[in-house]
Amino acid sequence: MKRQVALDTETTGKSDDGTPGEHRIIEVGCVEIIDRKITGRQLQLYVNPERPVDEEAFEVHGISNEFLSDKPKFKDVADQLIDFIRGSELLIHNAKFDVGFLNKEWELLKLGETTTEMANVVDTVALAMRLCPGHQVNLDNLCNIYDVDRSARTTHGALLDAQILAEVYLAMTGGQGSLDFADSSQASTVRWKRPQGVVLPKMQVEPDRYCVHIDKMISLAQARPLVKEEGKPPMAGSTWSKDFDMPYLEKGEEEGKKEYKGRLKVQKDEMVNKLLTKEQQDLLKAYQEKDQEAYLEWEDRVMGRK
Repeated sequence: MKRQVALDTETTGKSDDGTPGEHRIIEVGCVEIIDRKITGRQLQLYVNPERPVDEEAFEVHGISNEFLSDKPKFKDVADQLIDFIRGSELLIHNAKFDVGFLNKEWELLKLGETTTEMANVVDTVALAMRLCPGHQVNLDNLCNIYDVDRSARTTHGALLDAQILAEVYLAMTGGQGSLDFADSSQASTVRWKRPQGVVLPKMQVEPDRYCVHIDKMISLAQARPLVKEEGKPPMAGSTWSKDFDMPYLEKGEEEGKKEYKGRLKVQKDEMVNKLLTKEQQDLLKAYQEKDQEAYLEWEDRVMGRK
Protein backbone atom coordinates (compact mmCIF):
# COMPACT_ATOMS: atom_id res chain seq x y z
CA MET A 1 0.00 0.00 0.00
CA LYS A 2 1.38 3.38 -1.01
CA ARG A 3 0.09 6.28 1.09
CA GLN A 4 0.57 9.84 -0.14
CA VAL A 5 -0.63 13.14 1.31
CA ALA A 6 -1.12 16.32 -0.73
CA LEU A 7 -0.42 19.26 1.57
CA ASP A 8 -0.72 23.03 1.37
CA THR A 9 -0.42 25.89 3.85
CA GLU A 10 -1.54 29.50 4.14
CA THR A 11 0.52 31.94 6.19
CA THR A 12 0.54 35.44 7.66
CA GLY A 13 3.03 36.40 4.94
CA LYS A 14 6.67 35.81 4.15
CA SER A 15 9.95 37.68 4.47
CA ASP A 16 11.59 39.40 1.51
CA ASP A 17 13.83 36.38 0.82
CA GLY A 18 10.89 33.97 0.84
CA THR A 19 11.70 32.45 4.23
CA PRO A 20 9.24 32.48 7.15
CA GLY A 21 11.07 35.18 9.11
CA GLU A 22 8.62 36.28 11.82
CA HIS A 23 5.61 34.88 9.93
CA ARG A 24 3.52 31.89 10.97
CA ILE A 25 1.16 29.29 9.52
CA ILE A 26 -2.58 30.07 9.72
CA GLU A 27 -4.07 27.13 7.78
CA VAL A 28 -2.96 23.62 6.83
CA GLY A 29 -4.84 21.41 4.38
CA CYS A 30 -4.09 17.71 3.76
CA VAL A 31 -5.68 15.20 1.36
CA GLU A 32 -4.95 11.46 1.54
CA ILE A 33 -4.16 9.32 -1.52
CA ILE A 34 -3.76 5.56 -1.21
CA ASP A 35 -2.70 3.47 -4.19
CA ARG A 36 -3.48 6.38 -6.57
CA LYS A 37 -7.00 6.89 -5.20
CA ILE A 38 -8.20 9.93 -3.26
CA THR A 39 -9.73 8.30 -0.19
CA GLY A 40 -11.87 11.19 1.03
CA ARG A 41 -9.90 11.41 4.28
CA GLN A 42 -8.60 14.92 4.77
CA LEU A 43 -7.44 17.34 7.43
CA GLN A 44 -8.01 21.08 7.70
CA LEU A 45 -6.56 23.12 10.56
CA TYR A 46 -7.00 26.84 11.13
CA VAL A 47 -4.44 28.29 13.55
CA ASN A 48 -4.19 31.47 15.60
CA PRO A 49 -0.72 32.72 14.55
CA GLU A 50 -0.33 35.06 17.54
CA ARG A 51 0.54 37.89 15.17
CA PRO A 52 -1.33 39.90 12.47
CA VAL A 53 -1.82 38.74 8.89
CA ASP A 54 0.00 40.95 6.36
CA GLU A 55 -2.30 42.87 4.02
CA GLU A 56 -0.67 41.31 0.92
CA ALA A 57 -1.20 37.81 2.30
CA PHE A 58 -4.82 38.59 3.17
CA GLU A 59 -5.44 39.64 -0.44
CA VAL A 60 -4.24 36.19 -1.55
CA HIS A 61 -6.17 33.94 0.86
CA GLY A 62 -8.79 36.24 2.45
CA ILE A 63 -8.25 34.85 5.98
CA SER A 64 -8.64 37.74 8.42
CA ASN A 65 -7.23 38.44 11.88
CA GLU A 66 -10.78 38.48 13.24
CA PHE A 67 -11.52 35.01 11.86
CA LEU A 68 -8.34 33.57 13.41
CA SER A 69 -8.73 35.22 16.81
CA ASP A 70 -10.62 32.29 18.41
CA LYS A 71 -8.72 29.49 16.64
CA PRO A 72 -6.32 27.14 18.53
CA LYS A 73 -2.59 27.80 18.56
CA PHE A 74 -0.31 25.58 16.49
CA LYS A 75 0.99 23.74 19.54
CA ASP A 76 -2.58 22.61 20.30
CA VAL A 77 -3.12 20.96 16.89
CA ALA A 78 0.45 19.88 16.02
CA ASP A 79 -0.15 16.26 17.05
CA GLN A 80 -3.10 15.95 14.63
CA LEU A 81 -0.94 17.14 11.74
CA ILE A 82 2.02 14.94 12.66
CA ASP A 83 -0.21 11.87 12.89
CA PHE A 84 -1.68 12.61 9.45
CA ILE A 85 1.60 13.09 7.57
CA ARG A 86 4.03 10.79 9.39
CA GLY A 87 5.39 8.00 7.19
CA SER A 88 3.66 9.26 4.05
CA GLU A 89 4.96 10.52 0.73
CA LEU A 90 4.22 14.22 1.12
CA LEU A 91 3.21 16.02 -2.10
CA ILE A 92 3.81 19.78 -1.84
CA HIS A 93 3.75 22.38 -4.64
CA ASN A 94 6.87 24.51 -4.08
CA ALA A 95 7.92 22.39 -1.12
CA LYS A 96 10.71 24.74 0.02
CA PHE A 97 8.12 27.33 1.10
CA ASP A 98 5.74 25.06 3.03
CA VAL A 99 8.47 22.89 4.52
CA GLY A 100 10.26 26.02 5.74
CA PHE A 101 7.14 27.15 7.60
CA LEU A 102 6.45 23.68 9.00
CA ASN A 103 10.03 23.33 10.21
CA LYS A 104 9.80 26.69 11.95
CA GLU A 105 6.72 25.48 13.85
CA TRP A 106 8.49 22.25 14.86
CA GLU A 107 11.48 24.31 16.02
CA LEU A 108 9.27 26.59 18.13
CA LEU A 109 7.82 23.45 19.73
CA LYS A 110 11.38 22.16 20.36
CA LEU A 111 10.32 18.95 18.62
CA GLY A 112 13.83 17.98 17.51
CA GLU A 113 12.49 16.62 14.20
CA THR A 114 12.03 18.09 10.73
CA THR A 115 9.32 17.53 8.11
CA THR A 116 11.67 15.51 5.90
CA GLU A 117 12.35 13.21 8.85
CA MET A 118 8.62 12.63 9.34
CA ALA A 119 7.81 12.02 5.67
CA ASN A 120 9.34 11.68 2.20
CA VAL A 121 8.76 15.12 0.62
CA VAL A 122 8.10 15.35 -3.14
CA ASP A 123 8.16 18.85 -4.68
CA THR A 124 5.47 18.72 -7.36
CA VAL A 125 6.83 21.93 -8.93
CA ALA A 126 10.07 20.13 -9.79
CA LEU A 127 8.07 17.14 -10.99
CA ALA A 128 5.86 19.33 -13.20
CA MET A 129 8.88 21.09 -14.72
CA ARG A 130 10.19 17.70 -15.83
CA LEU A 131 6.86 16.46 -17.18
CA CYS A 132 5.73 19.77 -18.74
CA PRO A 133 8.89 21.42 -20.13
CA GLY A 134 8.28 24.88 -21.55
CA HIS A 135 5.06 25.42 -19.57
CA GLN A 136 4.32 27.49 -16.51
CA VAL A 137 3.85 25.07 -13.63
CA ASN A 138 1.65 27.01 -11.22
CA LEU A 139 -1.48 25.12 -10.13
CA ASP A 140 -3.85 27.20 -12.27
CA ASN A 141 -1.92 26.49 -15.47
CA LEU A 142 -1.49 22.80 -14.63
CA CYS A 143 -5.27 22.60 -14.18
CA ASN A 144 -5.63 24.00 -17.71
CA ILE A 145 -3.08 21.53 -19.12
CA TYR A 146 -4.63 18.46 -17.47
CA ASP A 147 -8.30 19.49 -17.61
CA VAL A 148 -8.71 19.64 -13.82
CA ASP A 149 -11.70 21.72 -12.74
CA ARG A 150 -10.56 24.69 -10.66
CA SER A 151 -13.78 26.72 -10.72
CA ALA A 152 -14.06 26.53 -6.91
CA ARG A 153 -10.69 28.25 -6.52
CA THR A 154 -11.80 31.88 -6.27
CA THR A 155 -9.22 32.53 -3.55
CA HIS A 156 -6.32 30.50 -2.20
CA GLY A 157 -7.23 28.10 0.60
CA ALA A 158 -4.99 25.36 1.97
CA LEU A 159 -7.51 22.51 1.89
CA LEU A 160 -8.96 23.41 -1.51
CA ASP A 161 -5.46 23.81 -2.99
CA ALA A 162 -4.45 20.45 -1.50
CA GLN A 163 -7.51 18.85 -3.13
CA ILE A 164 -6.63 20.40 -6.49
CA LEU A 165 -2.96 19.42 -6.09
CA ALA A 166 -3.97 15.80 -5.46
CA GLU A 167 -5.96 15.74 -8.69
CA VAL A 168 -3.25 17.53 -10.69
CA TYR A 169 -0.62 15.09 -9.39
CA LEU A 170 -2.71 12.06 -10.40
CA ALA A 171 -3.34 13.62 -13.81
CA MET A 172 0.38 14.39 -14.34
CA THR A 173 1.44 10.89 -13.39
CA GLY A 174 -1.42 8.98 -15.01
CA GLY A 175 -0.44 5.43 -15.81
CA GLN A 176 2.84 5.59 -13.91
CA GLY A 177 3.66 2.90 -11.37
CA SER A 178 6.43 4.84 -9.63
CA LEU A 179 8.02 8.28 -9.29
CA ASP A 180 11.06 7.38 -11.42
CA PHE A 181 10.80 9.97 -14.19
CA ALA A 182 14.43 9.89 -15.30
CA ASP A 183 13.21 9.64 -18.89
CA SER A 184 10.27 12.04 -19.08
CA SER A 185 9.73 11.06 -22.73
CA GLN A 186 8.30 7.78 -21.42
CA ALA A 187 5.68 9.54 -19.26
CA SER A 188 2.22 8.25 -19.97
CA THR A 189 -0.23 10.41 -21.88
CA VAL A 190 -3.15 8.80 -20.05
CA ARG A 191 -5.05 11.49 -18.16
CA TRP A 192 -6.62 10.99 -14.78
CA LYS A 193 -10.29 11.88 -14.68
CA ARG A 194 -12.30 12.89 -11.65
CA PRO A 195 -14.80 10.12 -10.84
CA GLN A 196 -18.24 10.78 -12.27
CA GLY A 197 -20.50 12.63 -9.88
CA VAL A 198 -17.66 13.84 -7.62
CA VAL A 199 -17.62 17.63 -7.26
CA LEU A 200 -15.15 19.70 -5.24
CA PRO A 201 -17.02 21.71 -2.60
CA LYS A 202 -17.21 25.42 -3.33
CA MET A 203 -15.64 27.55 -0.65
CA GLN A 204 -18.17 29.03 1.75
CA VAL A 205 -17.62 32.77 1.63
CA GLU A 206 -19.03 35.17 4.20
CA PRO A 207 -21.01 38.07 2.66
CA ASP A 208 -18.43 40.73 3.54
CA ARG A 209 -15.54 38.53 2.34
CA TYR A 210 -17.35 38.10 -0.99
CA CYS A 211 -17.52 41.89 -1.35
CA VAL A 212 -13.79 42.18 -0.56
CA HIS A 213 -13.09 39.55 -3.24
CA ILE A 214 -15.11 41.42 -5.88
CA ASP A 215 -13.38 44.69 -4.98
CA LYS A 216 -9.96 43.03 -5.35
CA MET A 217 -10.91 41.34 -8.63
CA ILE A 218 -11.89 44.73 -10.08
CA SER A 219 -8.49 46.18 -9.19
CA LEU A 220 -6.69 43.18 -10.71
CA ALA A 221 -8.84 43.32 -13.86
CA GLN A 222 -8.10 47.03 -14.35
CA ALA A 223 -4.39 46.25 -14.65
CA ARG A 224 -4.82 43.29 -17.01
CA PRO A 225 -5.13 44.19 -20.71
CA LEU A 226 -6.93 41.61 -22.83
CA VAL A 227 -6.01 40.65 -26.39
CA LYS A 228 -7.07 43.60 -28.52
CA GLU A 229 -9.68 42.90 -31.17
CA GLU A 230 -9.10 44.63 -34.50
CA GLY A 231 -11.10 47.80 -34.85
CA LYS A 232 -12.12 47.90 -31.21
CA PRO A 233 -10.70 49.92 -28.28
CA PRO A 234 -8.34 48.07 -25.88
CA MET A 235 -10.12 46.26 -23.05
CA ALA A 236 -9.10 45.06 -19.59
CA GLY A 237 -10.62 42.19 -17.65
CA SER A 238 -10.25 38.77 -16.07
CA THR A 239 -10.28 35.17 -17.29
CA TRP A 240 -12.63 34.35 -14.37
CA SER A 241 -15.63 36.19 -15.76
CA LYS A 242 -16.63 38.69 -18.45
CA ASP A 243 -18.34 40.64 -15.65
CA PHE A 244 -14.98 42.32 -15.05
CA ASP A 245 -14.47 43.48 -18.66
CA MET A 246 -13.90 47.24 -18.93
CA PRO A 247 -11.99 49.71 -21.15
CA TYR A 248 -8.24 49.50 -20.54
CA LEU A 249 -7.04 52.87 -19.23
CA GLU A 250 -3.49 53.66 -20.26
CA LYS A 251 -1.50 56.49 -18.68
CA GLY A 252 -1.12 59.38 -21.07
CA GLU A 253 2.38 60.61 -21.90
CA GLU A 254 1.67 64.05 -20.44
CA GLU A 255 -0.65 62.81 -17.71
CA GLY A 256 0.47 63.05 -14.09
CA LYS A 257 0.27 60.09 -11.70
CA LYS A 258 -2.39 61.81 -9.61
CA GLU A 259 -4.64 62.42 -12.60
CA TYR A 260 -4.17 58.85 -13.86
CA LYS A 261 -5.00 57.38 -10.45
CA GLY A 262 -8.08 59.60 -10.39
CA ARG A 263 -9.31 58.13 -13.69
CA LEU A 264 -8.71 54.62 -12.41
CA LYS A 265 -10.67 55.39 -9.22
CA VAL A 266 -13.63 56.73 -11.20
CA GLN A 267 -13.65 53.57 -13.33
CA LYS A 268 -13.37 51.33 -10.27
CA ASP A 269 -16.23 53.14 -8.52
CA GLU A 270 -18.36 52.56 -11.63
CA MET A 271 -17.55 48.84 -11.61
CA VAL A 272 -18.26 48.55 -7.87
CA ASN A 273 -21.67 50.16 -8.43
CA LYS A 274 -22.28 47.73 -11.29
CA LEU A 275 -21.29 44.52 -9.46
CA LEU A 276 -22.27 45.23 -5.84
CA THR A 277 -25.59 46.34 -4.43
CA LYS A 278 -25.83 49.28 -2.03
CA GLU A 279 -26.06 46.83 0.91
CA GLN A 280 -22.95 44.97 -0.32
CA GLN A 281 -21.05 48.24 -0.72
CA ASP A 282 -21.90 49.11 2.89
CA LEU A 283 -20.56 45.69 3.98
CA LEU A 284 -17.36 46.30 2.00
CA LYS A 285 -16.85 49.74 3.54
CA ALA A 286 -17.46 48.46 7.09
CA TYR A 287 -15.03 45.56 6.56
CA GLN A 288 -12.31 47.83 5.16
CA GLU A 289 -12.70 50.28 8.05
CA LYS A 290 -12.55 47.51 10.65
CA ASP A 291 -9.52 45.90 9.01
CA GLN A 292 -7.74 49.26 8.85
CA GLU A 293 -8.45 49.86 12.54
CA ALA A 294 -6.97 46.46 13.42
CA TYR A 295 -3.88 47.20 11.33
CA LEU A 296 -3.35 50.61 12.97
CA GLU A 297 -3.72 49.07 16.43
CA TRP A 298 -1.07 46.49 15.56
CA GLU A 299 1.19 49.21 14.12
CA ASP A 300 0.83 51.25 17.33
CA ARG A 301 1.90 48.23 19.41
CA VAL A 302 4.86 47.44 17.16
CA MET A 303 6.05 51.07 17.11
CA GLY A 304 5.60 51.44 20.86
CA ARG A 305 3.00 54.16 20.56
CA LYS A 306 0.67 52.18 22.82
